[in-house]
Amino acid sequence: MHKVLLFGSTGLLGGQFAKLLSESDKFELLAPLSSQVDIRSFQQLSDYILEHKPDCIINCTGYNLVDKCESDDQQQQNALELNVKAVESLAKLAAQDSIRFITFSSDYVFNGSKNSAYLESDAVDAINFYGKTKLMAEQAALNANPESLIIRTSWLFGPNKRDFIDAISNKLTTDAHPVPVVNDQVGCPTYTVDVAARVVEEYIDSSLSGIVHLTNDGSCSWYEYACLIQELLGTKANILPVDSTGFQTLAMRPKCSIMRSERIEPLRDYKLAVREYLLNT
Repeated sequence: MHKVLLFGSTGLLGGQFAKLLSESDKFELLAPLSSQVDIRSFQQLSDYILEHKPDCIINCTGYNLVDKCESDDQQQQNALELNVKAVESLAKLAAQDSIRFITFSSDYVFNGSKNSAYLESDAVDAINFYGKTKLMAEQAALNANPESLIIRTSWLFGPNKRDFIDAISNKLTTDAHPVPVVNDQVGCPTYTVDVAARVVEEYIDSSLSGIVHLTNDGSCSWYEYACLIQELLGTKANILPVDSTGFQTLAMRPKCSIMRSERIEPLRDYKLAVREYLLNT
């Protein structure tokens, strides 16, 4: 039985890993809370790993307040500690004891200027501070542990946490006025249930390493995404396509962050995943 150490078990993605791993008879799950192990502390991580001797470490923690960390010094420090320092520490400790290490990155490592899908071999160029921390984390993990598996994913949705689907569903069912949605940013909606299932079934006990792109198949703009949700909900609300320049945000977002993989197969079509999610909520 593989002993899996999971960090971030209460989050959007980590919650799905916790559910799958705890229900499996192939894995023993260790899922310490932040009150038990401070992931920012190398010593606490080292002590816990030494005591419990996991076969695999999955890191689903991270700082993701994209706008807050764009110009606030304290928030930037928080982002660096959670997104870079913690990942580097885990990668280093995993390498010391030949422990499988899996962590997650973002489409925000790209600048969005490409007119087609980004591949793993494409040049990276983050355009906001959050994206820069994710890029730094990738580099730190691979430098500390070349056998690390770094999974870039994007536009996550899933049970138990507020996401775009929840926010837009609420607006579509309660707002009497037209709902404005950005139509000039495109990406890949990705279901946390599908991501966790693929990793648990195929990548924990695997030699796959380096950087891979893992998203649901297909892509859309936020406006097209909202229209799909409206169709599936059967609401008659009016959705208004708007340019992203009409939404003032501190951090820039990539206009195109569609990702495809040269190395692995995509997950099922995102429309099927969105349909399943809405039927189950």
